[in-house]
Amino acid sequence: MIMAQHKQIKLGILLAGETGINMRPHNPSYQEMFTSYLAAHNHMLDITFIHVRHGDFPEQVSDYDAYMISGSRHGVYDDLPWIPRLMDFVKSAYHMQIPLIGICFGHQLLAHALGGEAVLSDKGWGVGIKEMAMQSDLPAASSKGQAVRLIYMHQDQVISLPAEAEALLGDDFCPYAAFTIPGRVLSFQGHPEFNTAYLSALINRHSRAIGDEGVARANGSLSTPTDNDQVRDWMASFLNHALAAQSRAA
Repeated sequence: MIMAQHKQIKLGILLAGETGINMRPHNPSYQEMFTSYLAAHNHMLDITFIHVRHGDFPEQVSDYDAYMISGSRHGVYDDLPWIPRLMDFVKSAYHMQIPLIGICFGHQLLAHALGGEAVLSDKGWGVGIKEMAMQSDLPAASSKGQAVRLIYMHQDQVISLPAEAEALLGDDFCPYAAFTIPGRVLSFQGHPEFNTAYLSALINRHSRAIGDEGVARANGSLSTPTDNDQVRDWMASFLNHALAAQSRAA
C-alpha cells in the first residue's frame, strides 16, 4: 500500500544521458520517457529534470526531497568532469538521508559512490527483457519471490554492493541487478521507463556490437510483458515510506 502524502514530493531527476542523436526524432527523449512513465503518480510527485551531464546541478543538495539518477551511455569510470561531481552529490544526498533511486547508469553510480564497485563487464551485453525473482521484501510491499520482468540494455555491471546494501534482483549473468539500502536507496539495472519499441530501436542501433546471437536472443524477448508498472509503484512506495519515516523521526 502507498501511504498518503500531504504534499507533493519534490523529485529531482538527474539526467545523465539522452536519446542518441541518430535515434531522433523517431524516439522519445529521456525526459519524455520519464514524464510518461511516472504520470500515474503525478498527484504525489513534483518533478524537475536536471541535466547533470551538461554540468547543471541543484544549487543545494537539499533543494529536493528525493533524487532519481537516469541511465547514460557513459560508465562510472569515464574521465568526464560531471561524473565525479555527481558521485560527490549523491554521497552528500545519502548522508543527508535524502532518498535516492538509480536506473542503469544511475544504479551503477550509486553502488560505486556508496562503497561498491561497477565495471565494464567481460560478460558482454545484457540486452532484452529478462525475468528475475525478488530476493527480499521491500518496505510496505510483500515482494520476496515475485518475478520481475524488466528491459535491460547494458555492458557495465555492479560487481560488489555497498556494505549496507541488500540485493533484490540478480542472476548468473548480472548478480546485482537491483539493490536497496532500506529507507535510503532503491536501484535497478533494468530500464522500467523504456518500452519495447524503444528497446527494439536500441537493438537495431547497436546490433553490430551486440552480435548476431545476442540480437536474436534480445529480439526473441520483445513479446515478453514487462513489470514496469509494478516497479514504478514500488518506487512510489519507497519514497513515501522513506519520507514518512523521516517525518516521524524529526
